[in-house]
Amino acid sequence: MKLLEKLQKIEDVDSRRIAVLLRHGERETIPAGTYGNDVRLTQNGVADSTHFGEALSCFKVRRIYTSPVLRCIQTAECIKKGLGSNIPEIICDDMLGNPGFHIADADIAGKAYLEYGCMGVYERFSHGEAINGLASADFLRVHPMQWLKAKTSEKGVTFFVTHDALIAHFAFANELHAYNAENWINYLDGVILDFT
Repeated sequence: MKLLEKLQKIEDVDSRRIAVLLRHGERETIPAGTYGNDVRLTQNGVADSTHFGEALSCFKVRRIYTSPVLRCIQTAECIKKGLGSNIPEIICDDMLGNPGFHIADADIAGKAYLEYGCMGVYERFSHGEAINGLASADFLRVHPMQWLKAKTSEKGVTFFVTHDALIAHFAFANELHAYNAENWINYLDGVILDFT
């Protein structure tokens, strides 16, 4: 779990305002020709997400925001269960998926995702190709960053459970990480932002 190692390396993490954009746990296969909004976590996804929550119990976890898509809600609930007595509030927010802040027009972008797939859309975006319906890199550098900062209002760690496409587009636009087919975002991995 690379993300946990990164969190553990942050000095005085509980006295900082840390935001974590986290990909949900392992999911079932998304049926071809669909967006997979009803796809659930696998049994491994449930177990891994719960163990992830247990491992987070040494941190001051303030809140868990989640995409309203089922697999993200399940991930947030498993993390909360794993945290045990350190129970944060879970809040669903469409900005994290449904469609998410990386999408400007869901109907138009949805066609691109069905045609090219998640990786194909991201590759085009990261090579500077305009994809109708997607938020621009300029937008992703400003508005989502402001939104995340406002939601990470307390010292400690705030989680934002979301999807790989949102994380990849946001990370690329903000020069945090450039993903590709070889280093794509694993389940329960993502990016860390320090708003201290």
